[in-house]
Amino acid sequence: MPGVRRLPVGRLRAEPDHFGAVLVLLVGAYVLSVLDDDPWVRIAVTALNLTALVFAVKASQPRPPLRAVVRGIVIAGGVLVCVAFLTLPAEDADGITDCVLVVVLATTLVCIMDRILTAQDVTLRVIAGAISAYLLVGLMFAAVFGVVGWLQGGDFFANGEPPDPETLQYFSFTTITTLGYGDFTAASSAGRGLAALEALVGQIFLATLIARLVSSFRRRPAVTPSPQEDADPT
Repeated sequence: MPGVRRLPVGRLRAEPDHFGAVLVLLVGAYVLSVLDDDPWVRIAVTALNLTALVFAVKASQPRPPLRAVVRGIVIAGGVLVCVAFLTLPAEDADGITDCVLVVVLATTLVCIMDRILTAQDVTLRVIAGAISAYLLVGLMFAAVFGVVGWLQGGDFFANGEPPDPETLQYFSFTTITTLGYGDFTAASSAGRGLAALEALVGQIFLATLIARLVSSFRRRPAVTPSPQEDADPT
């Protein structure tokens, strides 16, 4: 029909909400980490994070070489965690799991940030990706604290509290949000330095990301009839 503009077929297809899946998987990993520190729970949490990485790669659509690297990280990380819990003492298995999580979460964060910062329009998918990225920072620092506590030995916290995954995750998110309850404090200079860095990264991340989303926001223009539609008396 004259005056009717057809959209390309490709635009009619709904884009899969991979960022929404990433957000759901990360929230699931967070909840599981808070509930229990059983070895099988730790394996399940790692599996959820590895799956989140897969969906993050699908959302960011990187080049084939990077996809091959991510595929290797997923396979090697899953195998390494399973072998660690089957053959090593619990403390060493937790330390290796935290090392794997640092690599996996950092890679996922890079993939998501690349997609967000190059997005042309702010959509619900982009917002889900931004929330996922913020969660990733907190989860990643919790794993970093776990690695530091494993490598340095002794007490990670000044009050002697054991650095189990639930406590480290709580400490990480109270640090990144700058709540500062004061119930947990890192004992070593390395732990305190990392906590300060996380607080700075969290604040800069929010300010930078929010500024980027606001500057990228565009209202959709109102649909105006074409000249041929105005001339058509019917």
